[in-house]
Amino acid sequence: MNRDGYMTVYLALIIGIMLSLILAVIEGARISTIRMHIECCADMALDSALAQYHREMLEQYELFFIDTSYGTPDPSFHRTEEQIMSYMEKNLRPQEEFSIPLARDLTGLSADGVQLLRAGVASDDRGTVLKYHIVEYMKDISGISLAESILSGGHQLESWQGQDMEAEWDNAEAAMKEEILYRKRLTDEEWDGQIPETPSDAVRPTRSEGILGVATQGMSLSSASISGASRPSVRNLNCGTGLTEPALPADSTVDDGLLYAYILDKCGYLGKEKENSALAYEVEYILQQETSDRANLEKTARELLLIREAANIAFLLGSGLRSEAAEAASLIASLLLMPEIEPAVELVILFSWAYAESVKDIRILFQGGKVPLIKSDASWNTPFSQLLTYRSHLNSYRASESGWSYREYLGALLFCHGAGHAITGLMDVMENDIRRTEGNAAFRIDGLIDSIEAEISVTSRFGGSYCIRRIYTYE
Repeated sequence: MNRDGYMTVYLALIIGIMLSLILAVIEGARISTIRMHIECCADMALDSALAQYHREMLEQYELFFIDTSYGTPDPSFHRTEEQIMSYMEKNLRPQEEFSIPLARDLTGLSADGVQLLRAGVASDDRGTVLKYHIVEYMKDISGISLAESILSGGHQLESWQGQDMEAEWDNAEAAMKEEILYRKRLTDEEWDGQIPETPSDAVRPTRSEGILGVATQGMSLSSASISGASRPSVRNLNCGTGLTEPALPADSTVDDGLLYAYILDKCGYLGKEKENSALAYEVEYILQQETSDRANLEKTARELLLIREAANIAFLLGSGLRSEAAEAASLIASLLLMPEIEPAVELVILFSWAYAESVKDIRILFQGGKVPLIKSDASWNTPFSQLLTYRSHLNSYRASESGWSYREYLGALLFCHGAGHAITGLMDVMENDIRRTEGNAAFRIDGLIDSIEAEISVTSRFGGSYCIRRIYTYE
């Protein structure tokens, strides 16, 4: 049976509206699909960029950073932009990378460009970015107890810094000599042979030799050195945009303590040298920042010597051992028929005695022993009877279980030098060590970035352009 179809005026009007609605919904779904696709691809691209962290920084220092040089001598943000661009292209059109049967590209998307709007370089703000990640790492693995221990030692050591006992020794000896010359009516030329030998005369020659030779007798020392001109601490560095918000600079005292603890854990020093490192005494380098191991060790030993002298003379002045120095001073004054110079002679003897004990302290530390910051009669190692021949008895001492080790003294010295100085030296150490590894001869600490804010532009061949921003960082 044949039936005629017909359409009412109402239906004719409503069909136009319905078709418009259906097409709008389809277009909206298409745009939403495109946006979702772009967001997923951008997330994967940035995840992939962060997955290209520098392997040696993780292996040696357990820190995540992207090396923007990618094995070349020229670190550049553009290289990272190219990497992200490459990942975007692969993610937007996977059918070009993989053989997918019946695959169709329904969005027609392609990446037009990638721009890094922000990127934090490890060396930014004098190493603030690097220090932030070090502190976060240390908080994760050790808490703050170790930092507090280093800070406590630093505060104690700080009170003994800045006192040049050897200058005071010189002044005391000059005053004694002037008094004797005046009372004896002698000239400087007539001095020799007119005055009995004092312990100061036996001890003083060591000072002209330098502490390192005496304290390291029989020890094998490193002769390694590094180039001075190419260090991050002296060259112009690439700059980024610093820490990505909401990260805050690691600038509290506890954060500084965590930095010092990290340095002692990751860097070598005398007695705990790090394998395959550019310098054997890395912590000493961080303290002194000379280009050779020997120079760094010598300056560190000198710094410790002055601190030990200040602590030792303070002990002697209040100790019962002082009576032995007083007896010797009395004898010398009697021989000269000048009892009034006895206090000056005693002070000179005490300074030489404190110096001899301090030299032995440094040797004890270098050989892995412990030395209390403040001595007692039980921990004093240089009898007065051995003062004239103290160099023959440097290996004769009582081991102390309650004192500070060389590592603890280094931690306290790091505190005294400050976190800014420490992070600068650490960047030099990191760069030189990593350059010794395969494929990293041109490595630069100012080529590392920890965060990315990227703007990615995408177009569709079916029409339309899109822009997306993402912030990714290592946390």
